[in-house]
Amino acid sequence: MLPPLADHPDFTRLPLERFAYDVAGHPWDMDVVRDEAAQLGATADRDLYPFGLMIWESALALARVLAERGTSLAGKSVLELGCGVGLPGLVAQGLGAHVVQTDHDALALALCRHNAGLNHIVGIEQFVGDWLAWTHPGRYDLIIGADIIYDTADYSHLERVFRSSLAAGGELLLTDPMRQQTIALFTIMEDAGWQMTTTQRPIAPVTESYAALASVLVQVVSARLP
Repeated sequence: MLPPLADHPDFTRLPLERFAYDVAGHPWDMDVVRDEAAQLGATADRDLYPFGLMIWESALALARVLAERGTSLAGKSVLELGCGVGLPGLVAQGLGAHVVQTDHDALALALCRHNAGLNHIVGIEQFVGDWLAWTHPGRYDLIIGADIIYDTADYSHLERVFRSSLAAGGELLLTDPMRQQTIALFTIMEDAGWQMTTTQRPIAPVTESYAALASVLVQVVSARLP
């Protein structure tokens, strides 16, 4: 068991708004930062982590993919990378998985704990993790990440995190809003031996960035090692 994280001193300063998100017919109450600019003054390091306290279309897509798997997740170990506000991990834990959430932002992890409480989800473990200096020894049946592959500078580090943290026979499941640069990551992964399949699904906008669109097309990437 991982040691519990301490309460974050800046949590009460967050400009949170509550929304209910439908995942396979079940409403999940989530407190999130809606205004991108408002969160920048909440704590001194928000300029380093400007978007992790918001919910994104990729997170909703990933949560729905997990919900569709239903009881097949029961008993599986799940690592959520870059968990942000935590919705996919909450859904997986609610389906009987054992979830560990990690983020480089301790404030995001505090928000995940808060949202778990809103939805009466217990038992999720957490740790602060840095992909560039990854030392976590655990291996997991399923690794999940929503909208975490936007920075090309992280790609080689992320591939090592995926490889070192995935249990034999396990699966990596990523969602992303069809960013063109992700092709570079998938090339790195394919060259390293990953077997990948990609599907797409439209998601109604949940952020101001995409509010003018009818839907946001999110790619769902499943990857395994032979």
